[in-house]
Amino acid sequence: MTASTSIDDLVDELYLQRGRAWQAALVTAQNFLETIADEILDNVDRDRLNAQTARIKDPVRAADKLRRRIAEGRIDEPSDVDDVVDALSDLIGIKVLCKSPRDFHAFVDALESACNDPECSVRFAKDPMNYVEFPKPSGYRAYHAVLLVRVATHQGDLDVKVEVQVKTRLQDAWGELTHEDMYKPGEALKPSKQHENQARQMAELLLQVDLMADELAAQLDSQTADSKDAVVQPTPVPKDSEIISARVTRTGPRYALAVGPDGRRGLIPARSVKAVIGAKDRISVDDYLQIGDMVRVVVEDTDDALYYHLSSQPRSKKGRKRNR
Repeated sequence: MTASTSIDDLVDELYLQRGRAWQAALVTAQNFLETIADEILDNVDRDRLNAQTARIKDPVRAADKLRRRIAEGRIDEPSDVDDVVDALSDLIGIKVLCKSPRDFHAFVDALESACNDPECSVRFAKDPMNYVEFPKPSGYRAYHAVLLVRVATHQGDLDVKVEVQVKTRLQDAWGELTHEDMYKPGEALKPSKQHENQARQMAELLLQVDLMADELAAQLDSQTADSKDAVVQPTPVPKDSEIISARVTRTGPRYALAVGPDGRRGLIPARSVKAVIGAKDRISVDDYLQIGDMVRVVVEDTDDALYYHLSSQPRSKKGRKRNR
């Protein structure tokens, strides 16, 4: 960097040169991450994984971070735009939010498998940092990876670094609850021992909530599971079984909820829909049941749940098409 070239000038030049390439890399990386999520959550609740939170760092903040790192002796003064890119790996960032720890682990495993595949065009720029397995002293938990995304430009292919942070929703909330952004190096506030202890305790409490949520989700899965290879038999209707009309109030890939004339809400599992339509492969319940549909159901009141099994084919979407 010459005497006449300031940090701000270098950063402005970098953003001018590579802004469009960064936008393209951001879109490519998001599509890549969403594809991984689609494969993991094949025919289940898609909102369990979300990679929609993304940003390109504001140039003013990028320049401030450069100056801070120079002052701390962590980097030498950059002499060109390439030095700026080398010094900052988080110019482009994407946050992947996971509903539970099991979704987190499934996504991280799939991401590492994809990026280590020689056939994959996206790869790791450096070894990821797993702060979930090895939390920071503050209690911070997340998985950090820097991806290299190749983008075609008028000057040839360019490898762009994209930082990806994978967290559960509660791990992400921890940052807000502890005001983490106010206590980072170079920020206005310096954490006291009391703050550090409280932050760690909150992280541990939220971890326990995450694990409890995982256990509850596993119980729900066991009651709504729809195995692709399972042979589904029609739901038997004993003589004393109660058949009622129920209104669908919620629907999704694996189950629907319906309310009966007595106000009780029952679970319509995918296996019940498969039985009446004669399907063998995995289905999505919301292809057959819509909110507001009136259905005839067999009531099964067990110790675990109140089930409403369809007694006839549904009359919406694909169900209507089958009956024509």
